[in-house]
This record gives sequence, C-alpha cells and structure tokens, in this order.
Amino acid sequence: MVRIYPDRVAARPLLVVWALTLSVLASACSPALNWREVRPAQADGLTALFPCKPDAHERVVPWPGLPAGATMHMLSCQTEAGTWALSYLTLPDVALLSPAMHELTMSMRRNLRAASQMAGSGAPLSEQDLGPISVPGMTPTLQAHGWRFQAQRPDGLGRPLDMDIRTWHFSHGMTVFQASVWRPADAVKAQTSEDVAQAFFNGLQFPR
Repeated sequence: MVRIYPDRVAARPLLVVWALTLSVLASACSPALNWREVRPAQADGLTALFPCKPDAHERVVPWPGLPAGATMHMLSCQTEAGTWALSYLTLPDVALLSPAMHELTMSMRRNLRAASQMAGSGAPLSEQDLGPISVPGMTPTLQAHGWRFQAQRPDGLGRPLDMDIRTWHFSHGMTVFQASVWRPADAVKAQTSEDVAQAFFNGLQFPR
C-alpha cells in the first residue's frame, strides 16, 4: 500500500507517481509477456498495448499553476522484461500544457536522482534526448519527445541496481501523458530480438 503524506508530496509534485512505480518494481510478481489492448479511463480515447494486466491508480497531486492540485491517473504492471507504466492528467487551461510537458521531464530527473541517492551509489544520472515522437492521433506539439535515462535504484536487498528507463511525453487536447518502460540495464544489454520497449510505445494511439 502506498501512503501519501500531503506535506511531503507538496515538495515533490510527482512523488506519488514515483512511489507507485517503485512499488511495482519491488513486486515479486513477474508474469511472461502477454500483450493485450487496454483503454484507460478518462484518457481521451487512448488505446495502449500492455504486455501484462496493469493495475490502475488515481491520486490528487500538487501541480504547478493549480492550487487545488490535479488528478493523476496511472496504469502499471511488471513482467520479467521490466515495468510498464502510463500516467496522465487533464488540465483546465491551455496555457498550462507546455509547462506541464516540461514538468513531466523535470520530475523524472528529480525522481531518478532521488533513487540514486537511496541506492547510496552517488552514480550520476545519464540522459539522452531521443527527439520528437509521434503517437497516432495525438495533438502535434514541439514538446512531444522521447527520453532515455540511465540511473540506479536500490534492489530488493538495498544494493545499487543499474536501470534503463525510456519515456515518451505527449498530449491530446488538454491531457498530458507519460508512457515509460523501466528495465534493469543488464536485461536491455541481453536483448537479442524485438525491442519490447518500442513495441509498447508503438501500441499507443488515439481514435481518428
């Protein structure tokens, strides 16, 4: 169970998303890949392909420009290949869209640095801008980008574990999305066939 402490969440806008992701990563359940179509609630009709049955979470989180916070939705599941997540929120003002896309990236950086500190390794965060991305039917925007991060987090015994994280940030109408795949770096290096992370991203689409 993830417990949310309002005073602590206020200091880190997406701490709830990070806490949920860590909870999934620590799970002992790792079914094999079993792709299925998922239609998340209140996601502007988005269709996603998950390789496992995702759990859905919903929390009100502090958000820049919204004194009352915003409702963050998240779907996530874990397989032997990694953790698969989709988070999104709907904004009331078009002026908040561009800052929200930037906030998603900044929050990811903050959370990954915090994880490295938890691992006690002091390893620097490595990131790569993968450039513009396109989800069929999305709202075209310059802020729609893919990112690849390499960082560390504690494993089940508290030891540093090298992680490879790929994430896509995009929007549709007034809703901003973050799709991400979290995998141990060794598993990514050992991959010899289809890039399962790319298969996950390619499965995202909106109705036209």
